[in-house]
Amino acid sequence: MDKSALVSELLELFRQHGYEGVSIGDVSKATGLGKSSLYHHFPGGKEEMALEVLGHIDMAVKQYFIAPLKAEGAPEAKLKAMAKTIEEFYEGGRKGCIVDGLTLGAASAPFQELIRNCLEAWIEAMAAVAKEHGVSEKLARERAENALIAIEGALVVSRALQNYQIFKRVTRNLPRLILD
Repeated sequence: MDKSALVSELLELFRQHGYEGVSIGDVSKATGLGKSSLYHHFPGGKEEMALEVLGHIDMAVKQYFIAPLKAEGAPEAKLKAMAKTIEEFYEGGRKGCIVDGLTLGAASAPFQELIRNCLEAWIEAMAAVAKEHGVSEKLARERAENALIAIEGALVVSRALQNYQIFKRVTRNLPRLILD
């Protein structure tokens, strides 16, 4: 299994069970790799695995969520493009957010700065689109934060209720949440 496939498998494990809910044994079982092979790829153990996953998530946020916001076009079109990629990335709300599993309890300390930087970049990109639309800086920031809260909350509620239309409704309404 190459490193990219391994990180993808780790992402799903941490998504489903959180950092504290995943053991090296779980990783070994899911990947088919022995513990020695896992430590060969990740000498720092589970913490290094989670850091690799966060690096992957950071890259995905920049590529799929932030890049559409920085592209040419009208603010509403940019937000619709971002909303579409968010819906695809989370498979219509069926996949959970890794941020949740890596910010609970004692697990959060090593990852907090990386997560904060990733979310801050996303908030700033959404706020920049709102400002481009003529929204004041303070209100643009507030709307961007509210949009992120809506996205994250919709992921949790959609999965809990097994009603994925909730997530789709939130992603469809992102332009309105940020621009109106």
